[in-house]
Amino acid sequence: MEEKMLVIKDLKKSFGKNKVLKGIDFELLAGERVVVLGPSGSGKSTFLRCINRMEEPTSGEIYFEGTLITDKNIQKIRQDVGMVFQHFNLINNLTVMENLTLAPVKLKLMNEEAAEKRARELLKHIGLADKVDSFPASLSGGQKQRVAIIRAMMLNPKVLLFDEPTSALDPESIGDVLSLIRELADNGMTIMIVTHEMNFAKEIATRVVFIDEGNIIEEGEPKEFFAHAKTPRVAEFLRKVL
Repeated sequence: MEEKMLVIKDLKKSFGKNKVLKGIDFELLAGERVVVLGPSGSGKSTFLRCINRMEEPTSGEIYFEGTLITDKNIQKIRQDVGMVFQHFNLINNLTVMENLTLAPVKLKLMNEEAAEKRARELLKHIGLADKVDSFPASLSGGQKQRVAIIRAMMLNPKVLLFDEPTSALDPESIGDVLSLIRELADNGMTIMIVTHEMNFAKEIATRVVFIDEGNIIEEGEPKEFFAHAKTPRVAEFLRKVL
């Protein structure tokens, strides 16, 4: 039986009177690659941000490996559940190396020497070994996003969340970033990704979840989801984006 990495029960999130998530129930199994789709403003990003506690849920329960995450140290959650953002979130006054080694050293997961060795290996792997002493401002969007992804990998997370990782990139860079995500998926990483790249979603997903107005209204395996929408709302969405 596959291990449940995440179990989410009746998750709600409001910002003032604006109810963004209205009661989401969701499970994520180890090794799954779940693509989260939906229109802008539907709550997709807020859903991911609640999972690694970038946002605190208004109510509901989120369990990671059987433990209620509101009872766990927030740094431990972010170590186990890594997140890659739309706009990279690199620290501009730190070099690439410093961006990569800051968290693992600060969290005492490895010493500085081991962290630097790991960072150099990862940078070499993604073809950016020559950027070790560069600052983020000198990198292209695609380079920044690939650095952001391996920054998350430095903590050896069990789950990676991607919040529209290619939406700020030019077409050539999109291919590089999707290739890196595909490689992580092929190596067995458990992934949740919010994306508008439909062909990539079809290719990478083991399951597709559709969120609209703060609720999951449909989910299924990709072939069935894209070919035979069960709800008029999803059919309408797919007509517009495919």
